[in-house]
Amino acid sequence: MKSDVRKRSVSVALVVTVILALVVPVAAGAQEATPIDPGPETMLPDYIGAPAKAHPTPNSGVPQNPYLAPNPFSTVHIDPWMSDVVDIAGPLGRNPEVVTSALAHARQDSNSWKFQCIGITFDSHGHLITGCVEDGPLGQTATVVLGDAKTLEVLDSYPLSTPSSPLTSISAAYWYFDNQERFTIADGPNTIVTLVEGGSEESPVFGEHPATYNLEGVIPSNDHLSGVMLDWQGRIWFATAGVADHSEGAPAKACVLNPATYENPATNLNVKCVSFGWNEQTGKNEQIFNTFAVTKTGVYIVTSEKMYRVWAGSDNQPNVVWSEPYDTVPPNTNNEFYVNGVKNGQYERGSGTSPTILGEGKYVAITDNAEPMKVVVFRTDKQLDPNEQKVCEVRVFENQEGGALSNSLIGSRLSLIAENNYGYADNWQQDGKKPSAPGFERIDIDPNGKGCTKVWSNTDVASTNSGKLSTRTGLIYVETRKMDNGLDVYYLTALDFRTGEVVWEKQVGSGYAFDHWYTGLFVGPDETVYLGVNGGIVSVRDLY
Repeated sequence: MKSDVRKRSVSVALVVTVILALVVPVAAGAQEATPIDPGPETMLPDYIGAPAKAHPTPNSGVPQNPYLAPNPFSTVHIDPWMSDVVDIAGPLGRNPEVVTSALAHARQDSNSWKFQCIGITFDSHGHLITGCVEDGPLGQTATVVLGDAKTLEVLDSYPLSTPSSPLTSISAAYWYFDNQERFTIADGPNTIVTLVEGGSEESPVFGEHPATYNLEGVIPSNDHLSGVMLDWQGRIWFATAGVADHSEGAPAKACVLNPATYENPATNLNVKCVSFGWNEQTGKNEQIFNTFAVTKTGVYIVTSEKMYRVWAGSDNQPNVVWSEPYDTVPPNTNNEFYVNGVKNGQYERGSGTSPTILGEGKYVAITDNAEPMKVVVFRTDKQLDPNEQKVCEVRVFENQEGGALSNSLIGSRLSLIAENNYGYADNWQQDGKKPSAPGFERIDIDPNGKGCTKVWSNTDVASTNSGKLSTRTGLIYVETRKMDNGLDVYYLTALDFRTGEVVWEKQVGSGYAFDHWYTGLFVGPDETVYLGVNGGIVSVRDLY
């Protein structure tokens, strides 16, 4: 994937599949990047620690899906196992350089206060491609951006449909990038549109592609997509969030769309689904708030109440292979930890995690919705005795004020990294709320598969973004927050995978523009880390 990011090519067959109402943009051409305002001055140091010496770990163990782009550039959580582990190097902290861009030329609202890019991938010519959600005086909008990975200048952008609510905008977080350099992103309730990169070498642009999937017959207007992914047979799987109220009749679903057999939706949708349950005790449908993980023979979905393995045979009809409940609270629970059953620091009922596959595909892990929160590991095997399906439950962040997670666990081989999001809220300072609780912990599955062991705890570092482990450096990269007399100051921080200790930290900015709403962090093909923040995008790379 290494390449000269200055090259432009019209031969790249980049396709962006978007769940949206089609709006044709005007080609912009390259636009010089406008930096993000660095924020109020702080007395905190610009750089803390010292450059790291690489301590490589075993690679992630995630196999390559032949229909997807090479790992780790195929999904928002790096690969179809949702591992958040990259088998490439990130920066070691050697005189790191920070570059920022407000992506001003991609914004639909020049006065917007948020333009947050939730996922970033890279084509074979070094361009970055990302889906971004915007919020401002004109309301919420969404945009796909094609950018220069070195300068962060906007090469072209494509406006998407306007999200109907903050929750439907979360759909833009989940996408896949396939082996033909096609970028598929869920945004909006029920239409899939494909874009192709074209134009000239100097001004690559997005154009239309004939393929369109209209899912109005599958997804009602009061529901929306919550994840989309390709399986090892090239079939498109998607999940719908579902509506909690049973009377509205929209339970969460997992569906299969086989492009090889898809026909005109007006006559034959040819999409097959399995619906999840209604709980008589709570009076609510199960709901799906995050994306799902895919292996060669299984799709792993966590609802607001259960962990599921689902699969479809040659008839493309998905069925539940097994399901297991996890600890959660009733939807009407209200106390210091929950509001209407939602944990303080999350936006969803139940588990806040996307499932993570690890251990050569033998295990799937989530966090539950208990207090204290637990990391829960299940065997992926076909239905076992309930006492055998679950490997372990390990309490995390017990010594903190609370524990919550609204991101995927990092999972490599037999190791899991959990991050504490407890107390986080968007606009937390403006709303007069205190900073979210710190905390990172590592839990390892025992080699015999009969239990789990806590390896280390870091109770100092506060973060709410989806960090990444580089197996080439042995560092976990996260964006963290420090407080300076009430001012929130943000750093790219490198943690030692072996010990959990902070190795080095580089300041990237202060204030609201450098905060984010559970967004991901990404390691690019040239040993650069990229952060999607409220103000746009940030990159950090070593200068020597």
